[in-house]
Amino acid sequence: MNGKLRKTSASVISCALLASLLAGCTSNSSQQTASQEKSTEKLTSIPLPIVDKPLTLTMFVAMDPKVAATMKNYNEIAEFKEMEKRTGIHIDFIHPASMDAANIKEQFNLMVASGNLPDLIYYSWINDYNGGPNKAIKDGVIIPLNDLIDKYSPNLKKFMNSDPRVNKQLRTDDGTLYIYPEAQSPDQYAKVNPNPNPAFQTFGWQIRQDWLEKLNLKSPETIDDWYEVLKAFKTKNPSGSGKNDEIPLAPKGAGDLQNWIRAWGINYGWYHDGNTVKFGPYTPEYKEALTTLAKWYKEGLIDPDFALTDAKQFDTKVMGNRAGAWVGATSGTFGRFVQLMKAKDPTVKLLGTVPPYVAGTKSYNFNVDEIKVSNGIGVAISAKSKHPKEAAMWLDYGYSPEGALLNTFGIEGQSYKMVNGSPQLLPEVTNNPQGLSIDEALSKYTRGSGGGPYVQTPELWQQRMSLPEQQKIIGLWKAGSYDRTMPPGVTPTIQESTRMASIMSTVNTYKDEQFIKMVMGQVPISEFDNYLKTLKGMGIEEAIKIQQAAYDRYMAR
Repeated sequence: MNGKLRKTSASVISCALLASLLAGCTSNSSQQTASQEKSTEKLTSIPLPIVDKPLTLTMFVAMDPKVAATMKNYNEIAEFKEMEKRTGIHIDFIHPASMDAANIKEQFNLMVASGNLPDLIYYSWINDYNGGPNKAIKDGVIIPLNDLIDKYSPNLKKFMNSDPRVNKQLRTDDGTLYIYPEAQSPDQYAKVNPNPNPAFQTFGWQIRQDWLEKLNLKSPETIDDWYEVLKAFKTKNPSGSGKNDEIPLAPKGAGDLQNWIRAWGINYGWYHDGNTVKFGPYTPEYKEALTTLAKWYKEGLIDPDFALTDAKQFDTKVMGNRAGAWVGATSGTFGRFVQLMKAKDPTVKLLGTVPPYVAGTKSYNFNVDEIKVSNGIGVAISAKSKHPKEAAMWLDYGYSPEGALLNTFGIEGQSYKMVNGSPQLLPEVTNNPQGLSIDEALSKYTRGSGGGPYVQTPELWQQRMSLPEQQKIIGLWKAGSYDRTMPPGVTPTIQESTRMASIMSTVNTYKDEQFIKMVMGQVPISEFDNYLKTLKGMGIEEAIKIQQAAYDRYMAR
């Protein structure tokens, strides 16, 4: 596609989005319902239906790939049709034209610039809004929710009061509430993780266990172990193809490979060491990590096309019996491959490994699911909504027991059934006749496998992790320490956030480019000091001070 055509397509997409927003936001401007009357009463439950007359609210939200596998719009998902029946409120979903993160942000910015805002906006307010949530409020994009939640959201209030961490994570430093969050039940993982440690790892390292057994190798733990295993995968033809075409380590894009720097006790971004905030790509350990990865790449242990590998190509390499190891999620990646590959060849064995670490140190995790709410991701009510009270009540229903069950499991008799008082997914979901993964099949009925403004019913994870292989990797992945992970909800001030965004936009672009170039040998590791000087010139040390101040304030809340 030439540049002129790309610009034309982008203009068409932008105009279409803005037109749909304008139409959606004005469609109900003349509606008046009994429930719109002002009231100082605080609800103790959500009355159903919420409105006396049908009401339509609009919501901006990026399409989830699992939904996109079978549908074109969230309006087609069964749970939202049922929500409309129960509440009397229809949601007109507005999706960006692409699921690419850059496109989502571009379309969000176009929407904000137009001033034609929907009633509800699902977004990452801490990380992706320049200035953070308080700036979004100051800009007149969204409204503070303290009063609305206090009066019209009894279920979310109850959830917030159930765990002090929730209350802490949901607020900015000045106590402002701004979203209805993706949330987890306090006993979210109890049935699949009875260990007293509440953390539950859903992302990690995956390997061809049958290849290890064929070569009489133990599951790797240290980086030195991994080097020996990857060399064996490359030279000893464990696939049995006779072609020696194995890809020992097969990352899906540079982001997957960047996870490996965690073996040096650092994160590819912010983390804390004790009470000190650090930026992983600006540490001496990062040089050691790059040195090792560059060596692996030079020796052919890493897919030479890792930086360009998309999801479809990644699937082809793994399913084609060529990939030896990779990283991914418990369900969408690991569970799917286990089911599909074993159906094709029963001798295939997949398993996980503990998070890798450098000999003499310890293993670290930086994806922790013990948190109760997501890091600034959730649904905000826009400043242009004419129905904030009704929006607050509709959103709060997702935190009630019946709303949570609907949002998590879908429709009884279609996607689940009750067995001894516990919801159980039906074969339509767990063994889909069209070959869909559990998450893809469930996404026809609910957002339970993705995320949304509700508290997730805990039994779902037990069933999404029902395979014996998944049960095993849960224990392996959580073997690493969680004590360096930044807590969710760390929020810079408006001024800090604006400055941080300015610095990190340049820093992140540069460090991502240099990561690929240094691993591939296009930039020698001997240039690392110049790399550090460049980051310093871009203001990374100022950004670290800002993040440190925000972290200190969070810990003092």
